[in-house]
Amino acid sequence: MLADIQNKWLKSCLEELNLLKNRNIYEVVDLSKKIKVIKNHWVFNIKSDGYYRSWLIAKGFSQVKGIDFDKLFSLVVYYETVCLFLAVAFFEDWDIHSINIKAACLYGDLDEEIYMKQPKGFRLPGKEKKVW
Repeated sequence: MLADIQNKWLKSCLEELNLLKNRNIYEVVDLSKKIKVIKNHWVFNIKSDGYYRSWLIAKGFSQVKGIDFDKLFSLVVYYETVCLFLAVAFFEDWDIHSINIKAACLYGDLDEEIYMKQPKGFRLPGKEKKVW
């Protein structure tokens, strides 16, 4: 039983890492002494449909506004797209219960370069001292 649950969480973590990799969110680079590296941690949730979901979250609280970043908001969906979708749903008489865009936060653009440690337990072999 415990091994089954551990396998579900491991699968969920690997799905998250594959999402990041497939969207080209990061590159593996050498660590420089000039670079401030942000730590990370995993957030886990079991969705209402029983789906195990994991997110790799940067510990952004270690950043300083004005030095490491300028704004706290990153647009992940355009207002016009939501309006268009809702208008089509109205004219087609669709019922909308909820909208879920998988990994929506990965579609925002960053202007800054952010360096993050590789997640524990998922460090690339032979590249353990590198950062994302």
